[in-house]
Amino acid sequence: MSRHDDPEWTRHADNDAPEFSGGLRAGAETWSRDGKTHGPVFSGLTPAERAAGQTYATSLPSMFIVGHVDYVRTVRLVPLGPEQTELVAEWLFTPEALATTDIDNIVAFGTQVLEEDAAICEVNQRGLRSMRHTAGVLMPEEYDLHRFHNWVREQHAALSA
Repeated sequence: MSRHDDPEWTRHADNDAPEFSGGLRAGAETWSRDGKTHGPVFSGLTPAERAAGQTYATSLPSMFIVGHVDYVRTVRLVPLGPEQTELVAEWLFTPEALATTDIDNIVAFGTQVLEEDAAICEVNQRGLRSMRHTAGVLMPEEYDLHRFHNWVREQHAALSA
């Protein structure tokens, strides 16, 4: 997420930690296990785009696309039922990059993050079944989830009108 994507970004305006600035960890160039690019980098990137290392685009209701400095990643979520979701992730490389990029390094890191996120989602889903659960509170970092909830409500209202 970008610093200005956070509704309360001014609280963290001077904090350059990745969770507040939207960048990568210190010294990282891209999303890979070692943080290094292993193939060609897209030409025409600005210094700010290179420093950020990634640019996210969300396509509601169920897909996001991430432009990294050296490849593009897509993640699509498809609900299979009230408690099950299919996740499809794809890594896209230029033809030149296929011959020189350490693709396993990149895919392994992305897969690790997706698996960690899935484990957290599964714990959260189990918590929703608790007898003590009545309603949830979104954390400030989940503002995009709040936007999604509002989008679903708007779509439902439009169909009901």
